[in-house]
Amino acid sequence: MLPQTHVAYTLAAYQLLKDRVPGVPEVDERLLALAAMGPDLIDKPLAAVYFYRRFKSAVLFAHTLLVHGGLALVVLKRRPSWWPLAVAFLGHAVLDRLWFFPNTFYWPFRGWRFHVWGKRGSEQQDIRLAYWYAFTRRPELWAWEVGGVLAGVWFIWRRRLWEPARLWAWLRDGRSP
Repeated sequence: MLPQTHVAYTLAAYQLLKDRVPGVPEVDERLLALAAMGPDLIDKPLAAVYFYRRFKSAVLFAHTLLVHGGLALVVLKRRPSWWPLAVAFLGHAVLDRLWFFPNTFYWPFRGWRFHVWGKRGSEQQDIRLAYWYAFTRRPELWAWEVGGVLAGVWFIWRRRLWEPARLWAWLRDGRSP
């Protein structure tokens, strides 16, 4: 899934939650967007620097149950008010459907050797071509991306972010007026 799609689904879900559930804490939605991309923001640079040459994968340690569970425990114990940010990070695993790739997701519970993400037709020598290969060889991925576009459009419409003053306020403060 592309980064902007993670962000769109997360911001739309947060808006729906705030609309329907009283007491949802206000958070800086810019941080929410970063949390939604959190595993990729950790793993993609690691892959680019070293691990891609070895594993031919950019889905690494931050995409494991160990990291997701550890983060959930830390937030619940130390910063319970940050739960929307933790849910955004955990939502990344849901949107990537990581349980379909147990060799990566359940590391190290299946042994200390890191198991590479199960490749689904996106193998290539160059990490810069990963999304190109994935989306040209797996058309079913487009449905998720179209859903992300719709979620993003809905969020922009709901918040009226097409108005320059509202957009600027959201970019500046992480909240729309």
